Amino acid sequence: MKTVFTKEEGVIMSSKQDFGDIKNLIDEFQYLMDTLEIMGDIDFKYFYRVTEDNYIQLAYKMDKSELELCAQYKLRHDNLKENIIFIVKENIEAHLPFIGFPIFQNSVVFTKQEFDSIINVMKDEKLAIIEQAKAYQTPLIDYLRDRKLNPRPTGYNPNSWVAKCPCGGNHQIMVSTLHDEWGCGYCNREGKILELEKWLQEIKIKEDQKRLSKMLKELKEDGKLSKQTSKWWMNRY
Repeated sequence: MKTVFTKEEGVIMSSKQDFGDIKNLIDEFQYLMDTLEIMGDIDFKYFYRVTEDNYIQLAYKMDKSELELCAQYKLRHDNLKENIIFIVKENIEAHLPFIGFPIFQNSVVFTKQEFDSIINVMKDEKLAIIEQAKAYQTPLIDYLRDRKLNPRPTGYNPNSWVAKCPCGGNHQIMVSTLHDEWGCGYCNREGKILELEKWLQEIKIKEDQKRLSKMLKELKEDGKLSKQTSKWWMNRY
């Protein structure tokens, strides 16, 4: 019987979320579409499955990778196409701050015009929300900007922002202006302005220690400092 493993709904965003193992269900998924994602470099193939207990599931694969479940929702419409549009939009929405909008390649459900129309509507909605967010900027947003962490609205809701992670990694911190809070799942750090100040100080201390060790090594081996180290030493505070 085609049923779901759990009645939980949503888009899978971490390894902790589990909608069940689909390895033995691959034949039940039907091809949906091909898109280019992550700056238009990677081909994604999407598939969908409708269960007998009235759920729709969305799965994807890249190149020769295994099929992976990425979203699951209770059917909300009588029309199959409307349910597919709903789950596709929810999946795009969830990943938008990280990978942007997908580019249409091929589909057995959408024409290019239909898919582009869906994306254009989402973009218009995002622009309206972004303008709302920009009109209400808080001390945390000002602080992030002062520290050159490039805060910017996600367009998800008027309180949702992202910013460059202070650790220097290739990921972002999530910011909410509702209570002026931030969090980084990669670094397992969160808090408000005070916690961010402390984290930035920790990062600076570690960086200074590395630079100081490098400086002492240069003096010991060469008797002088490199231009890069000299510049750091003169401008470290």
